[in-house]
Amino acid sequence: MILLLLTSCYSKEERRVLVIHSYEKDYQGYAEFNKLIKKEFAKAHIPVKLTFFYLNCEINNEQQEIDKINNFLDSIAGWEPELLLVNDDQATYSLLKTHHPLLKGIPIVFSGVNYPNWELIGQYNNVTGFHDKIDFRKNLEMVHRLTGKNHIYTILDFTFLDRKVRNDIDNQLKSTDIISNLDWHLGKNDTRKEAEKGHIIINALSARNLSKNQNKDQTKGGDFIWSISKYSTLPYLQTKFDYTTVTMASLSTRQRFTTINELFDCGRDFLGGYITPMHIQVEESVHAAARILNGENVADIPIQESAKGYFIDWNAMQKEHLTIADIPHEYTIINIPFKTRHPIVWWFALLGSITAIVGLLSGITYLYWRETKRKRSILYELEDEKESLALAVEGSDTYAWRLKDDTMVFEYAFWKNLGMAPHPLTIDRFLSFVDADYLDTTQALLTKNATNGKHFIKLKCDFNGTGYQWWELRCSTMKSALGGQKTTGLLLNIEDYKKREQELIEARKMAEKAELKESFLANISHEIRTPLNAIVGFSTLLASPDDTDITPEEKEEYINTINRNSELLLKLINDILELSRIESGYMSFDCNDYPLDALIRDTYQTHKILIPGQLHFLLEEGEKGLIVHVDKNRLVQVITNFLNNASKFTREGSIKLGWSYMPQTEEVEIYVEDTGIGIPQSEQKMIFGRFYKQNEFAQGTGLGLSICKLIIEKLQGRLSLRSEAGTGSRFSIFFSCKKQSI
Repeated sequence: MILLLLTSCYSKEERRVLVIHSYEKDYQGYAEFNKLIKKEFAKAHIPVKLTFFYLNCEINNEQQEIDKINNFLDSIAGWEPELLLVNDDQATYSLLKTHHPLLKGIPIVFSGVNYPNWELIGQYNNVTGFHDKIDFRKNLEMVHRLTGKNHIYTILDFTFLDRKVRNDIDNQLKSTDIISNLDWHLGKNDTRKEAEKGHIIINALSARNLSKNQNKDQTKGGDFIWSISKYSTLPYLQTKFDYTTVTMASLSTRQRFTTINELFDCGRDFLGGYITPMHIQVEESVHAAARILNGENVADIPIQESAKGYFIDWNAMQKEHLTIADIPHEYTIINIPFKTRHPIVWWFALLGSITAIVGLLSGITYLYWRETKRKRSILYELEDEKESLALAVEGSDTYAWRLKDDTMVFEYAFWKNLGMAPHPLTIDRFLSFVDADYLDTTQALLTKNATNGKHFIKLKCDFNGTGYQWWELRCSTMKSALGGQKTTGLLLNIEDYKKREQELIEARKMAEKAELKESFLANISHEIRTPLNAIVGFSTLLASPDDTDITPEEKEEYINTINRNSELLLKLINDILELSRIESGYMSFDCNDYPLDALIRDTYQTHKILIPGQLHFLLEEGEKGLIVHVDKNRLVQVITNFLNNASKFTREGSIKLGWSYMPQTEEVEIYVEDTGIGIPQSEQKMIFGRFYKQNEFAQGTGLGLSICKLIIEKLQGRLSLRSEAGTGSRFSIFFSCKKQSI
């Protein structure tokens, strides 16, 4: 399971891949090329962070290209790419020629390379890729098959790449019946004769060395424009990609073909070729990259030739007025519209769409007719309801109003019931009738009526000078059909409702008081009867004339029992009196500012000798210089009660007395913490109730914590309990405090 989770987390990590292109960033094919790279990595379920570099080889010489790549590799050394994808000859050669240190440990996958430098590639053991080997014979046969022309031309100069292409064409056509006339060894007449025999002939025009375009007529051969215009009616075959070929190929008026994927399907009207198209080039290179990123060794992936096929561009076909019947079935046509590829399905879809649209329009027309009929019926019902509502409102205390230009417009029934003449009420005038206690909330409601939604408030108003009455103001704001705000509402007289509500509240309070009184008296009678019975019982035994059978030890025990119960009874009565004084407000509190640390230390010293010897009594001091505003004696009384309870219910361990300052709320926590029996969670809410005792047989009145709670509340503080059964308890008191200025 852990291995699965680790694998899942790792798979989500973005892998760093550097993509190096040979040409400029604005090359038409690169936008689609980069999208395909991302798409193929997504198919392989490998999230990648791609960085693209464009060599722009057409404006740089060899050394400049090498320097440019060197500088770029230096700049990304900190990024540490995990794999390099290199496209086309120039980028692959220049990259490997740098021998940059970064290349030693990073796998490199090249593609689209027509003429690999095998000697240079052999110097690396971390390079693999795909050789886009051009098949000139199949391309020339394809041109001849589609155009019927035997005479085909291309544009080649005498640069290093051009010489490579020339040699490759000569070598491939050497053992075929296709004639390579790149060197113009055949004259015009010989060329025509060979063409009449059915031989395919390819010529090459040079744009930079015009004198080599023909072996005769040097004057005319020196004029390249004249030469290319003479061949413009012949099929053109692209054998390399550079600015010259791109420009000159556009002069060809016949079909244009290509042996490489550059400019194919880029709007340049290249009809087709026997090539490795862009999507296959990307698919092959990314598939190899995915194998490497998934852990496969580069050495186990040999360099292969790219897959090829016959591809035709539908858009170029249309310009050449070719139909699908003109294209051999083994050729792949790209960009073919769905209508042409699947005519039957397209027509079914069209007819289905028309049927659906007609059905939809019919349905909408029917729904419109039905809705119009329904609205007409609703209008009639609204007329009836309006009349019924008017009759109902006249006999009630509910009045409708609307807001118009900061003026509240009430219906006639409102003024009639008040005995006043109807007149517009501005918001300010309405507010003058409102009781001062409710003025702010009413003003806020009416002046913010632009807020969408429903709002209501209860307020007191005196509209006619007969005294204030309770009203409920309701309003609703929404957007009108014209785009503005529309505010409407109701004004309800709730005087009778408020009177009944107040009567119910007073009756409930009286019932609660009676219930509390009965409960209190029942508890009092029980708590007094228990010690009183013990006192009377043992006193009767001691006063009996027949006490000769009672030993002196037993008499002493009886007397001690009478004394304990007398003290308990006295404490109970004192607690009841003190509780009564606190609740009735007769207990006085003398509050002053006291240094907290001195107050806690004095309390600690007082109880140090009172805590049982088997317990550790600890003082935990907090921040110094804290001042609390309290009644010192009452606070000590509460702490003493906490300490006494801790001593009573702690058999072993420790009792802590301390304080802690909380700067966020500027409060101090005074706490007593013990390691005693603790309090169950179910009983913690009842611990501060009157006469509550966790152990009914334990000595005590059960009023101590209730008195403590009342005292702390009177001192503007609060109590808190944190306890766990069998572990101990922590009683805390929270007061606002201030720091003593130095």
